[in-house]
Amino acid sequence: MQIIVKGMVQVAGTTFRIVRIERGHYEVVRILDDTRLGSFWSEPRFAVSDSVDRELLREVARCAIQGGKTTWVGRLDLTG
Repeated sequence: MQIIVKGMVQVAGTTFRIVRIERGHYEVVRILDDTRLGSFWSEPRFAVSDSVDRELLREVARCAIQGGKTTWVGRLDLTG
């Protein structure tokens, strides 16, 4: 399994690393203390893993997708 760092995003004054685990599956890691926040999937439909702060994880995922940090292309409904 090849892990690829896709980039960084900043949300609420905190920087997060976006790591591609596999196609459409990404892990979010807080840079400050190298703590895993959770993961998200952009395909086949958008979803986030269980996390202490699901809303923060959703916001990080949204910023990563909008910022081009994922390999996903197209329209994505982030309201669900």
